[in-house]
Amino acid sequence: MFKLNRLKAKFRDEMFFNPAVRRISNTVYRGLLGKEGKNVKEYCELNSRKSLVAFPVFQLYTLEHIRDLVDALKSNERMHPMLFTTTKKIPMTRNKKKEIFKFLSSRYNIVYNKNIFAYPWLKYSNVKMFFELSLTSYGCEVKCPRVLYTHGMAGLNFSKDFKHIKFVSRYNAIFLNGPLHKKALLTARKYHGADLPPMYEVGYLRGDRLLKMSKTFNRKAFLESLGLPDVPTVMYAPTWGDFSSTTGWIDKVVEVCGDMGINLLLRLHPIVLTLKAKWKTGGVDWNRKLYNIEKEHPHVRIAMSHDIDDIMLASDAMITDVSGMALEFLTMDKPVVFLPAPRYFEIYGSERPEKWCRPDYEIKDVAGLKQDLKKAIEGSGFKFPVDELVYNRGRVLDVMVDRIEQIIQDE
Repeated sequence: MFKLNRLKAKFRDEMFFNPAVRRISNTVYRGLLGKEGKNVKEYCELNSRKSLVAFPVFQLYTLEHIRDLVDALKSNERMHPMLFTTTKKIPMTRNKKKEIFKFLSSRYNIVYNKNIFAYPWLKYSNVKMFFELSLTSYGCEVKCPRVLYTHGMAGLNFSKDFKHIKFVSRYNAIFLNGPLHKKALLTARKYHGADLPPMYEVGYLRGDRLLKMSKTFNRKAFLESLGLPDVPTVMYAPTWGDFSSTTGWIDKVVEVCGDMGINLLLRLHPIVLTLKAKWKTGGVDWNRKLYNIEKEHPHVRIAMSHDIDDIMLASDAMITDVSGMALEFLTMDKPVVFLPAPRYFEIYGSERPEKWCRPDYEIKDVAGLKQDLKKAIEGSGFKFPVDELVYNRGRVLDVMVDRIEQIIQDE
C-alpha cells in the first residue's frame, strides 16, 4: 500500500510540475472566473510606478520564510510585493483550501482577491520578478526573471527529492541560504545532471529574524503563558511520514523529559495532523495521541497553535530526526539531539544537509537519548558551526533586497 501511495504521489508531482497542464488549467480558470481579473488589474495600476515582485503563498508556512522581505518591499521606493496563492473558487478543492485563506486573513490581514490573487492571473500582472520558495509550474506563463529561494534548510532546501534538480533550469537565479544549500545543489547535479542557473550567496532570512527576536524575547513570560515553570525546556519537532521517528520515539521522549524534570514542547509536522494517508502519518491518529499525552503529563504542552518562532526561542535544545527545522535551530547556536531515521536515508540518500549536520553516531536507546539530552541542557551538547550553515548572518534582508533590485535592473 505504501508503494501504491508513493506512485500516486509521483504521478501527481508529474502533473503538478508540467507547464502544459498548468497553462491549460490557467486558461480554463480565467475563462470561468474572469471577474477576478478586474481586481488584479486595479492592484497593478495602483502600484504601476514600482516594479512588482510576485510571491506565491500556497502553504500555511510559506509566508513565514519571506514576510520580512514582503514587508520591506512594501516600504521600498522602487519595488512592491504582489502575492499569489492557490485558486479559491474551484468547487472540488474549496473546503480543503479554506484553512489557508482563514489563516492568511486572521494572521496577516491578507484577503483573497484584495491583496492576494489566484496564480492564473500572473500572466496579466506585469510583474518584474517571480520569487518562489518551492518548485512549481505556477510561473510558466510569466516573461520576467524567475528566482528560486527556500522554505527550509533540508534536502535541496526547496524539495526533499534530489531528482527535482532537473527543474531548476526553469529559473534565472537561485538564492542560496548557506554553504550546505550550495553543496546539496552541486551534489544533486553530480548524481542526476542539471543545468544550474546563477547562484547567489544571500543567506537565511528567517534565521536573521530569530537572531533579532532573541535579543528581546521574554522566555519566562512565554512559559508562564503555557502554565509551565521556568526550567530547562526542550522541543520535539520530528519530520512527517512513515520514515519519521515519531511513532517509535515520542513516548520515550515524553518519559525522558519527565524523568529529568524539564518542560517538553511537542511540535509535530502539520502533515501528520491534517492528512490521513498512512505513508504520511505512519498510521496513527496524532490528534488523539497528542491530546492524551498532554492530559497525562503536566510537563508537556502541545505547541501546534503557537508561533514557531516563540517555540524555538523558548527552547534550550531540540530533539528531532531529519526535520529541516533542526538546521534552523542550529543557526541560533543551540544544541540539537538527533534521533535515528534510517528509512528516510534509505529513501532519499545520505548525501544531504540532514546528514551532514548530524554527529557521527546514532542514538540507539533511551539511555542514549537521556545522555545526549543531559549534555544539551548542561551546555555541552552537539552544535554545528553557524558560519557553515548560513551566509551574511545579521544582514540577509539588505543583501536580498539589493540582489532582487539588481536582477530586475539587468533584465
